[in-house]
Amino acid sequence: MKQVNDLWASRLSDYQKELQKYMRYIFNGHLMFVLIFAVGGGGYVYSNWIQTLDGTFPSSILIAAVIGLALTMSPVYTYLQEPDKVYLTPLEGQMKRYFVNALVSSFFFQSYVILLLLAAAMPLYVQTTGAQFSDFFWFLAIVLTVKIWNLIMRWTMLRYQEPANHYMDLGIRLVLNITFLWTVFADTQLWLPITIGLLMAGYMAAFRHLTKEKSLKWELLIDLENARLHRFYRFANLFTDVPHLKGQAKRRKWMDPFLKTPDLNPAHTYSYLYTRTFLRSDEYFGLWVRLTIIAGVIIGGADNLWLKVITAVLFLYLTGFQLIPLLKKHELKIWPDLYPVSPGLRHDSFKKLLMKILVVQAVVFALISLVQLDFYGAAMIAAVSIVFVIVFSSMYVPAQIKKHHIK
Repeated sequence: MKQVNDLWASRLSDYQKELQKYMRYIFNGHLMFVLIFAVGGGGYVYSNWIQTLDGTFPSSILIAAVIGLALTMSPVYTYLQEPDKVYLTPLEGQMKRYFVNALVSSFFFQSYVILLLLAAAMPLYVQTTGAQFSDFFWFLAIVLTVKIWNLIMRWTMLRYQEPANHYMDLGIRLVLNITFLWTVFADTQLWLPITIGLLMAGYMAAFRHLTKEKSLKWELLIDLENARLHRFYRFANLFTDVPHLKGQAKRRKWMDPFLKTPDLNPAHTYSYLYTRTFLRSDEYFGLWVRLTIIAGVIIGGADNLWLKVITAVLFLYLTGFQLIPLLKKHELKIWPDLYPVSPGLRHDSFKKLLMKILVVQAVVFALISLVQLDFYGAAMIAAVSIVFVIVFSSMYVPAQIKKHHIK
């Protein structure tokens, strides 16, 4: 077995290789193109919205709430594996350096998110308070310090097995984070952030003392690490096959009207299979919901017709592109191959279902413009979207099926 001090470097290297392996599929040329336009569109809407605000807007509490929530969610990346509960438990006394490295690594990985959130919040803050952009570095130092406190507290509370303790800590840290950041962004009297800072320090000192004699909860740490990796694999599975991923399905009874029992017509066999898979699978239905909401927010906030149309088309493409792997969902199972129907029905049924899914999404985009009483915009979005869906389903999807040799 490798020396304990070398174990961290080995685990971190393995994780980075695994991450890079899937990231090259996720950030391929098509997705990068869409993301650039999506971020650009969102930035344009955000910029226009900011210009409509004045000093009466409560930007301090809003920024504190958003960044405070991000700070509260501070998982510790331990990179532990199932066999560790057997082989590393006896070496717990020698693992201090390993877990210090885990905290440091978690801090640097997660600081990028905090940096981006603060950078995005600064234009809003400057517009509504009259502050200077140079204050960014002062705020960044404070926010990163609070990030360190959250990571230490999270690691300390992981010595408790009971979920109630974790939920309690989560709630307390959320309140303290938001309150402290509000006092900073609102530029309150100095004694107020100092008082809350002392409360945070006392909270940490108290639980560090209470958990001093507690041992590590190895099964909890491994379960949390597995859950974190599972979330990443679920996302990566939208772009390529992930052998580590185990599928999850949910019983959504409220969707039963969309799943009528098929008749004896063989042409409906695969249509029923893929419709049921889409509606019950977290990675596909959840993806559709998330992208629809994001695009809906951009379309609802945009005041430029062409930006709305481009956003609708881009998100239709992004949704359709990431739903193509749905066709491969059952390819490793023997039962679909035993269906007494023509294999060609598989592709035809999938393309028809994908077209329906995208049409529903396009209708949602058009309705958002209609709610704004923008009848011309709604008609334009609907027309362009329907044309795109037809071309995408009849030309792009068959080309992708052929390219990736999907049976």
